[in-house]
Amino acid sequence: MWTCAPGALYATLTTVQGILYALLTLASSTLWGVLNGWLLYFYLPPGGTPRTPVALYGLVMLMARLVNMAITLPVGYLSDRTRTRWGRRLPYVYVGVVCMPLFFGLLWYPPLPGESLWNLIYLAGVMIAFNVAYECYQTPYDTLLPELFPQEAQRIRVSAWQTGFQLLGAVLSGLAGPLIEALGYGRAAQAYALGLLPVFLTPLFFLRERARSQAAPAAITFRQSLRLALGYRPFQIFTLSWALFWMATTFILETMPYIVTEVCRRSEGEAAYFYLPTVLVSLLCLPLVTRLADRLGKRRLFLASLLAGALTLPGLLWIDPTLPLPLLAQGVGWVVLTAVVLSPAQVLPSAIAAEITDWDAQRSGQRREGMFYAFWGLLDQLASGLGLAVIPLFLLLGRSAASPHGPLGVRLLGAFGGLLLFLAFLIFRRYPAAAPA
Repeated sequence: MWTCAPGALYATLTTVQGILYALLTLASSTLWGVLNGWLLYFYLPPGGTPRTPVALYGLVMLMARLVNMAITLPVGYLSDRTRTRWGRRLPYVYVGVVCMPLFFGLLWYPPLPGESLWNLIYLAGVMIAFNVAYECYQTPYDTLLPELFPQEAQRIRVSAWQTGFQLLGAVLSGLAGPLIEALGYGRAAQAYALGLLPVFLTPLFFLRERARSQAAPAAITFRQSLRLALGYRPFQIFTLSWALFWMATTFILETMPYIVTEVCRRSEGEAAYFYLPTVLVSLLCLPLVTRLADRLGKRRLFLASLLAGALTLPGLLWIDPTLPLPLLAQGVGWVVLTAVVLSPAQVLPSAIAAEITDWDAQRSGQRREGMFYAFWGLLDQLASGLGLAVIPLFLLLGRSAASPHGPLGVRLLGAFGGLLLFLAFLIFRRYPAAAPA
């Protein structure tokens, strides 16, 4: 095992293992980026014949998400209690990484060319299967972080690499448009699935769980395990502040087209001027975040990021054509500044969650990462879903430059997001600086 390698060799091997572990994020985030950007467009093309009944498409997507949410906690609980020669988590990850590209490719091959209920049934079956495969992969993958990397500095670096690969995944998924135009939907999906399969599989030849993770679990039911996780105060503080942070960022991510076209009055094609600088700046911030976390500590840096975000997001209200700067410069400047100040809040949560699972193991003698990470993932989905439900209510206050109130609702989402970040800051101030007694 690599943990036995001495000195510089151990550090080098740990770095390689961390990069390989984080590399899995590139594959999964790319697949989801293509799905989120193009699946709706494929099945319900504007101005063309839909492939499924329009009114029922959303119901299928909701069903798939509900299935994902329903199995999140059971998968976490089972992975805590699984014992195999390959470890607790890796068998689930193996299943997920093999099945995800397969079901992703099948999504783009409905059985009939025109609108059909059979296409809808096909879409429901394959999308649910994809979500099950994703959940079998995602929660066990997340829980490997505290097991593979016991030192805080390692976890922060790996979390930064994960964020970097996630951003690169957004860039790769952004190439789907030209690829679809050149090859068509089905062949473009095949190119993504086959191209990402080595990215999925290669790390699994080198990742190995530690022997300590294979300790015999205590006899504990699913409900008891969930209650113990939810009753742990540091976990309560962390997940509540995270949910508020994620809802605030959902407001910005989901309304970016409105910000580009209605607030900054640019065309849809000029959205790249907003996205690309954000990705590049976020990548450049990652080494700085790791250094600041080593110097200041995770808690202080996470708090600083939340507070800075709370002050920055309301700046969307002040983008105005009467100012001497062009609207494009104002908008890009605001988006880039937001990306800079929130980069620590993007990077650090995985390391914070790993710390919490270590504290729980110290007090209980059991490693229950699966249940902690599963509930965190479930809360992630709930927060983003709630954010998506709130956005239309704000848009009623004004979503277009041509409406009587202009894009007032879009602007107010920035202010409301800032309020949520300030609440997250106040809550996370109660997070302990060291393991609670």
